[in-house]
Amino acid sequence: GHAPPIDVARGASGGASGSASYSGGTFTVAGSGADIWDTADEFRYVHQTSSGNCEMRARVATIQNTDPWAKSGVMIRESTAAGARYAAVFITPGNGVTFQRRTSTGGATVNTVVTGITAPRYVRIQRTSTSSFRAYYSSNGSTWTQIGSNQTISMSSSATIGLAVTSHLDGTLCTSTLGSVTATP
Repeated sequence: GHAPPIDVARGASGGASGSASYSGGTFTVAGSGADIWDTADEFRYVHQTSSGNCEMRARVATIQNTDPWAKSGVMIRESTAAGARYAAVFITPGNGVTFQRRTSTGGATVNTVVTGITAPRYVRIQRTSTSSFRAYYSSNGSTWTQIGSNQTISMSSSATIGLAVTSHLDGTLCTSTLGSVTATP
C-alpha cells in the first residue's frame, strides 16, 4: 500500500495543494513547490516506507512544462522533512535527466545531469549496501544507463521511497503521469 501523498515543505504561503491518483497502472501526480534543490525542498511526494536496500523504478510518461527545471521521478528519502537526505532521479521538461542527492541533513544538493533526455523515459534509483546509491535511466525499461557514479549517503536504514513531482514554480501545479512503477521492497 502507498501512504497518502503529501506536500513536503509547503511554506507559510501555502502554495498550491497537490494531488495524486492511481488508475489502470498509471499514477497522475500534480505537484507545486519552489524546487527540489539547495538545503530544503518543496514538492509533492507519493511514498511508502522502505528499510535497507531498496529500489524504485518508474516510466515518466509525461511532465507538464511549468519550468525547464520542473521535475518528475523516483526518490529514496530519509524522511519527509524539507531538508532530509535523499537520492533521486528526475526527468525535466528542458534540462534532461538528473541524478540529485543531499548527503547531509539540511545540506546542499548536488546533481549529475545528462542533457537531451525527455519524457517518456524510465528512471530508476537503487540503494545497495545501505549507504551506496545508484541512478539510471532507460528508453525501454530493460537496458539501463547509469548516471554518473555510485554515491555514498549515510542515510538511516529506515527511509521512504516514492514518486516526487515539483513544478519549480511555487503556487503553480505541474502534472506528471508515471507508469510501470515498482518499489522493492
